[in-house]
Amino acid sequence: MRRDFKSVGEEAIAPPVDQNAFAVYGVEELKFERLRLQFGLRAERNSYAPATARSRSFTGVSASGGIYVPAWRNGAVVFNYTTSYRAPALEELYNHGPHLGNLTFEIGNENLERERGHGFELSVRHSSDRVRAELTGFYNLMDNFIYLAPLDRIEDGLIAADYAQADARYLGAEARVDVALHRDLWLNLGFDLVDAQLRQSGVSLPRIPPVRGRIGFDLRRGPFNFRPELVLANRQHQIFPTETETAGYATGNLMATYVVTTQHISHLFGVNLFNVTDRLYRNHLSFIKEVAPEIGRGIRFSYTMNFF
Repeated sequence: MRRDFKSVGEEAIAPPVDQNAFAVYGVEELKFERLRLQFGLRAERNSYAPATARSRSFTGVSASGGIYVPAWRNGAVVFNYTTSYRAPALEELYNHGPHLGNLTFEIGNENLERERGHGFELSVRHSSDRVRAELTGFYNLMDNFIYLAPLDRIEDGLIAADYAQADARYLGAEARVDVALHRDLWLNLGFDLVDAQLRQSGVSLPRIPPVRGRIGFDLRRGPFNFRPELVLANRQHQIFPTETETAGYATGNLMATYVVTTQHISHLFGVNLFNVTDRLYRNHLSFIKEVAPEIGRGIRFSYTMNFF
């Protein structure tokens, strides 16, 4: 990849930067009678040459290993380990100015180091004609984790935010259960939570999603598919010192599709009615949640053509 970055004008957020990146990777799976082993390896190099700042280059390797063990009829246990490398992004290194997309004055740091993560993931899965279920827990340790930290001051009328770096840890779980109530009707349940903190101080990281749940149905009859769902989010009170709490909410969505298939083309017509109850709510992941809630009731139409 080659990127020739330029932002111009009096409020240019970063200097001109030439970025070059190269990566090579491989994956492998070994199948045995009682288990499967999976491996991955990736080597990557990124270099940045800004016009008016310090040039930087980063080279690193990521690797992963996993084991899939059938544990009972239609069920399995899966364990994965990853050691991941990530170079700082151009914006994290060199931004210094107003970013009107997220209403912050971003302050980069050209001395940032690479991130190194160690991730552990354990999943229990079951799939049969009437029940599909998966429960996954994960624990990630991040060295030199880069995050955009809002500061307690104003720059050019915007909240100043600093690209900071510290060791962090992520702990969380995800669950999904689909149950067949009828040949054409499934009940879909979902749940996820994450707790992310700076390891040395125990301070919560900014913009971490709250505990969330999802209840929905999936009705399929021939080419017609109808999927109503209710999305539930808890109050987020585990916050970074300069953040504010976000109230919980519940909102509903309705999705429907109809497929017309010919010999070599499928035509998919879709409609999505979101935030059915026109609920006023704020998303804790949003940079602008203090001034702008999420979108109200709306409808979206789509058409997709697939060739085969």
